[in-house]
Amino acid sequence: MLKIDSHQHFWHFTEKDYGWIGDDEKAIKQDFLPNHLSSLLAENNIDGCVAVQARQSLEETNWLIELAESHNFIKGVVGWIDLKSADLAQQLDGYRLKKCLKGFRHVLQGEPDPNFMLDPTFVRGLNTLAGLGYRYDLLIFSHQLPQALELVKQVPTLQIVVDHIAKPKIKEGLEFNQWKDLMLALGKYQNISCKVSGMVTEADPNDWNKRDFIPYLDTVFQAFGEDRIMFGSDWPVCLLGGTYSDIKQIVAEYVESTCPQAFDKIFGMNAIKFYQL
Repeated sequence: MLKIDSHQHFWHFTEKDYGWIGDDEKAIKQDFLPNHLSSLLAENNIDGCVAVQARQSLEETNWLIELAESHNFIKGVVGWIDLKSADLAQQLDGYRLKKCLKGFRHVLQGEPDPNFMLDPTFVRGLNTLAGLGYRYDLLIFSHQLPQALELVKQVPTLQIVVDHIAKPKIKEGLEFNQWKDLMLALGKYQNISCKVSGMVTEADPNDWNKRDFIPYLDTVFQAFGEDRIMFGSDWPVCLLGGTYSDIKQIVAEYVESTCPQAFDKIFGMNAIKFYQL
């Protein structure tokens, strides 16, 4: 069974395109391309990856498709498209032959209005994705979970995966119970999956311990079960808090100690099934 990293990014760094990378994040203000990742995957016994958009443009989507078509280890692409566009269906029709394009993502965490995702036009766009078999990555902060819960009720046939366990406030240790309750509620919907990714950057990137993540992982596994959870490195953003191996080991050690029978699912089978790799 292939081992899959379900969440990573590529970029040619420019301040204009990646303004979301702050001044205190200089370690990732550089290019990160397929040749930089391929050796890390091999070193960590990972066979392939899913490349996820980091810019909200069709240029980004098309570039990631080009990378996937020229690098066999990039098994799928999660691109961006304007889900509120009047000609969304026609745009998607133009991608129908691009088999590596598996889904889409909008940076909802960057929208100042938490109700943006509940706009009827946006919801219609998501249902259009569902009708064509695309997947959707849900990128939100934990305070947006109430709106996310309302959203999933309106897109019952869309396969959705929550990125980065919905970014709880691990560093501050705040609002854990609220986050837990909402994740448990979200997990009741069988079309929702979750990526165990992005945790070190929601903790203190310079001072975290694997124990910090156990209550969060316990919750995710309780909410979604071993069939709807997938490992994602969030490389290269994860480098702000540790090496690729460090990030993988957090999840690997947890799975090996609590549900070793699910290891192949978390590290490959679930991502393959979800993204139809």
